[in-house]
Amino acid sequence: MYQLTDRRASEEITLVFIIAALSVLLIFSIIFVTLPDFFNKISLLEPIQSLVLKISEFFGYVAINYYQLIWIYLPLGAIGLWRWSVWIFKKSTSFLYKPKIPCDDTHLHKYSIITPVYNEDPKTFDLAIRSWIKNDPDEIIGVIDQTDSRCIEIFQSLAKDYTFMKLIIATKLGKRPALAEGIKEARNKIVALVDSDTIWAEDIKKSILSPFDDPVIGGVTTRQHPIERKTIWQKITDIFWDMRNYYDLPAQTAMGQALSCLSGRTSLYRKDIITEDLDIFLNEIVLGKKKESGEDKCLTRIVQSKGWKTYYQSNAVIYSYASPDFKTFWSQRLRWSRNSHNSDLISLWDGWAWKHPFLAFHIIDRFISIFTLFFGPIFFGIALYLNHYILAVSILLLWMTGRGIKILPHLKRHPKDIILLPVYVVINFMIAIIKLYALVTIRDQKWIRSKNRKSVTSTVKKIKNFILTSEIIGCLVFIVIFIVR
Repeated sequence: MYQLTDRRASEEITLVFIIAALSVLLIFSIIFVTLPDFFNKISLLEPIQSLVLKISEFFGYVAINYYQLIWIYLPLGAIGLWRWSVWIFKKSTSFLYKPKIPCDDTHLHKYSIITPVYNEDPKTFDLAIRSWIKNDPDEIIGVIDQTDSRCIEIFQSLAKDYTFMKLIIATKLGKRPALAEGIKEARNKIVALVDSDTIWAEDIKKSILSPFDDPVIGGVTTRQHPIERKTIWQKITDIFWDMRNYYDLPAQTAMGQALSCLSGRTSLYRKDIITEDLDIFLNEIVLGKKKESGEDKCLTRIVQSKGWKTYYQSNAVIYSYASPDFKTFWSQRLRWSRNSHNSDLISLWDGWAWKHPFLAFHIIDRFISIFTLFFGPIFFGIALYLNHYILAVSILLLWMTGRGIKILPHLKRHPKDIILLPVYVVINFMIAIIKLYALVTIRDQKWIRSKNRKSVTSTVKKIKNFILTSEIIGCLVFIVIFIVR
């Protein structure tokens, strides 16, 4: 390995400058094309034209003298440009979003809250029910597993004071049968499916019901935050949830009122829509396997495949427990990623998702991003191997700056989380590994609400899956090295 010379350092600094200059040139070009009259009025047209010409001449000189160095990192630049273009597109469309604002004379639909309960923390369950009661529901149906005696006692105790509370003792295992039983028993046209550890803000009733004034809206979901932010994993989860709260869901709502998922923590549906397909919901088969998890994804597809719209209400805030430790964080992310892969595949295969171009674009881009996330670390490793230390540092700074810009809405809520930025950058790459492993194991699942909570995947098969995941990453490394050669 050769030593880094002064000329090499100069080349790397030049390349960094090129990237910055290209960004400035791109911004000026966009403004110049869209607002030419503005520059004429303030007499800046000629100076800007002269600046652009000089920058173009400089690029020509650099392209001739440093083409080898540029060629090595050109693929990374192209991927970065694509990722930033997608983010800018999502951010721009999210500005078009507006939550439904309930009026004082808005007709309030009657609604039933349905919660499946299994092995829940009694204190959490008690807090959750009391938060729902404050939102004046017309009915609360608790479908509680027969072995969960403490939660049954809590529900029965509160039911003495509130006649609209109904208890169902669940004898069948699984979350889907519990939800289905509650939906059948609900006497109102709107059903709110709520996790037993989810706490509502006090004043969200009007917000969550007002979208149903529009007869084309079939489902509504809410803004979500963690109840606790004690551990680093809970704080990181908060950041990821805010990425959905402030980017994905607003953009999807504004660009077609078609959402990728109505979260199982709290979502509302028109009862008649899902009642018609409860058999499909209870017996969903994906890639030859019967599904238990991913019930929220299934219900979202059922609603939207029939032509109904869905809506995200940012002014309806709910709180739920986030993973407190790494093991739980990994397991949840793996399960959610598998559910997303399964649901995206079905949505595209069935064809209804193509009727919503923005949603289809989101699904495809999410799949592509599984692989593009690996290219940053790969090129960072190449820069270190070639002793391009200035470029390696530039890549690190770009990661930090880029992620920092993207989580600005979250930092407005929790400014102190800026110190978590390096951790968040690293965990983003870990999430890429989780998503890839979920894709490799797309047919596996873990039965999360049964007495036998064992994975259906054997230890030997897990080892094979990890090897296959590693081989795919290795192939990406090989492809990059082959290209830059």
